[in-house]
Amino acid sequence: MSEKIQSKISHFSAIRFVADRKQALDYYAKLGFWCDYEMGFVEREGLHMIVHESDAEHVNAISPNNEIHGPHAVDLFAMVEGIEELYEEFQAKGAVLHYPLRTNDYQMKEFAIKDPEGYTIGFGESLI
Repeated sequence: MSEKIQSKISHFSAIRFVADRKQALDYYAKLGFWCDYEMGFVEREGLHMIVHESDAEHVNAISPNNEIHGPHAVDLFAMVEGIEELYEEFQAKGAVLHYPLRTNDYQMKEFAIKDPEGYTIGFGESLI
């Protein structure tokens, strides 16, 4: 009798529509992400995104969360190990900060970056 194989989701990819895909991919590549310019894939460790270029009819519909929900809203949040090292690496590579490294009330050290389209990625490390 054969055993039933258990399904497993290995990762997910956030999909982002942008006005200029090459510009977005160049930004992430500069920060050390692997980018597939043909398919629009952006990856670094467990963070995966797919970048699609919006058609001219819908380019005004691009709306990062912080534009709607305020300056502390992010579009994607990733848990990391070595938050201070990642922060220093991104700063050295020219990342645009959405907010700087800080410790919040719920015992998380975090920061966020912003890409050329205004999308934000928060990075955090638990202090407990």
